Amino acid sequence: MKQMMDIQEFAVEILGLKEKTAVEYLKEKGAMEPVKKRTKLFSEGVKPEYVILNVEGVFRGYFINEEDCEGTDCLVNTPGSSLMPGFDLDAPAPASVEALTAGCVFKLRLSDFKELVKGSPAVGELYRNEVQRAGQYHLDKSRVISGCTAKMKYQWFLKTHPGMENRIPDRHIAAFLRMSPVTLSQIKRRLREKNEQEK
Repeated sequence: MKQMMDIQEFAVEILGLKEKTAVEYLKEKGAMEPVKKRTKLFSEGVKPEYVILNVEGVFRGYFINEEDCEGTDCLVNTPGSSLMPGFDLDAPAPASVEALTAGCVFKLRLSDFKELVKGSPAVGELYRNEVQRAGQYHLDKSRVISGCTAKMKYQWFLKTHPGMENRIPDRHIAAFLRMSPVTLSQIKRRLREKNEQEK
């Protein structure tokens, strides 16, 4: 079994945090936690108690729509990315977040995170950058979903979520891209055939 990354390595190598006092604070207050497939990290409507970052694995954010069906809002597999369900940390979660694969997360109590941000300019900057990145991700996704063909949507997904297509079921990718699993299957088949012809 692969050895779990320690907090020091995660903070410095993945988050790029160089501030020693902040790293020590994360080591003292935070925790690395393995997660099983289908573990729910946040539940829609429930106020988060922790700030959670991806260390390893694939996670999805989803909500229940007016027709009582699940809508996949985001897919995350990049180490260091926030797994928070919304931008307002004090509000009830606007979506649920679950693990689509076994993996590992870094957890820090929300109260401890707020305390750290007050005293650490570096962590405050990391947080602002992550909020900006997440906002841009959702803006780009909305533009692609609303204005592109099904093929273009899938090609965008391959570019922005490298390697994820081989790690999770097609139904989650199809739901995320707002297309049917049948349509996704057809697109993947055509792309495979094209690649084989070009060899």
